Amino acid sequence: MHSISEKRVNVANSSIALSSVKGLKPESLNKTIFDLALPAVLENILMTAVFLADTLLIGQLHDAAALAAIGLSNTYLWIANGLFMALGVGALALVARAYGAGDYAKAKQVAAQAIALSAVLSVLVMVVMIPLAEPFMRLLMQDPDPIARAEVVRQATVYIHLILCTAVLSYPLQVMSGAMRATGDTRTPMYITLIMNVINIFLAAALIFGIGPIPALKIEGAGAATALARALGGILALVVFLKGMTHLKINLRDMVTWRWPEVSRIWKLAFPNVVETIIQRVGFITFMGIVSSLGTATVAANQIANTVESLSFMPAFGLSVAATTLVGQSLGARNATIGELAVKRTAIFSLIAMSLTGLLFVLFGQQIASVFGATGDVLLLAGMAVQISALEQPSIALQMVYGGALRGAGDTRSPMMVSLIGVIFFRIAAVYLLAVVFKLGLAGVWLGTAIDWAGRTAVMYVMFRRGRWKQLKI
Repeated sequence: MHSISEKRVNVANSSIALSSVKGLKPESLNKTIFDLALPAVLENILMTAVFLADTLLIGQLHDAAALAAIGLSNTYLWIANGLFMALGVGALALVARAYGAGDYAKAKQVAAQAIALSAVLSVLVMVVMIPLAEPFMRLLMQDPDPIARAEVVRQATVYIHLILCTAVLSYPLQVMSGAMRATGDTRTPMYITLIMNVINIFLAAALIFGIGPIPALKIEGAGAATALARALGGILALVVFLKGMTHLKINLRDMVTWRWPEVSRIWKLAFPNVVETIIQRVGFITFMGIVSSLGTATVAANQIANTVESLSFMPAFGLSVAATTLVGQSLGARNATIGELAVKRTAIFSLIAMSLTGLLFVLFGQQIASVFGATGDVLLLAGMAVQISALEQPSIALQMVYGGALRGAGDTRSPMMVSLIGVIFFRIAAVYLLAVVFKLGLAGVWLGTAIDWAGRTAVMYVMFRRGRWKQLKI
């Protein structure tokens, strides 16, 4: 039982920690949410635009095989991407908790170890994933036309190899961006991504179509441009930390000196996210297997619709970043009440934004899809899928915010369980039933996806409302 003096000390420490982080007050909370969310939204739009540029430019070649190759390649590349997203979440939760408590030395130490760990894992990713790219593409591409299937596999393999060549520089960027966001700095990652995106667009245009003495390299040009742009982003983020251009300054010695206790804490939080990522990727690979069995045109149309929908995630993503950061910092400041209030407000903002996005998709789905310049049959299918995706928007809005809040508290197991439930009971079952059994084709794919999002959101909300995240020790 605590004495009265001990309680006073705890209250005093909580007040000091709370005052050390700007914006953790009810009267300024809305401003803080948008200050965190808007740069994160812009950053993710720009990050998505790195691959969006490839899809848009390749679409102008009017080559369904190349467009399908981009879509299948991204499925494979997102396996690795999920690993580093998981590390970023673990780093963010620990850095935010330390930063909210006013322990800046600990925050710096955790960030440094997370960057070092991501660099080591990126090398392993290169060693493992480069040789497996072609066999994986052959397994994933199920077009009944053997000539079309072989061409998609060839182009996808080339694209993947080029992207992974710079993995040791590009993938740690996600971890470094997460560490910056944990301190409330969502602007610097946005600026880095802006620079990266501009370079990618100009390089991709030059290399895909050719300019002057540069020949038209088509999909090889898209891969080379994206690989170089992502590598530059990783270098810029590292320079930002080493020069102290964000809220934390990290020395090179901090990264090369291995501290097992910190690495263990990061991995403990990251591991359920890694498992969640594996679950999601296995589910998505199975999902893409179903889609690819419907033909190359359907795969190309699905890629366009996925690209459009990935842009619709941006408001929810940015607001989920705000929820993650504020929950982590508020728990570090020993004030779970302000964290819960932040999540409630963030969920409302996200729901409004995503519902409006859904309305735009219903009204202008065909016009949005037509921007990608593919063949007529592909665009017709893609426009239909975009319109159906409007059903998903409210669920995505809430699922991402509540999931972000739980991860910010260090609860990475609940989102993992939600993913497991979603993949097994919602995504695969619903998509297969509607697309294949009921023969609804791509419409069935997207109706099944909407069912998946709704189911996951319901489960995630229940887990958040249980409130166990408020007592977590990390």
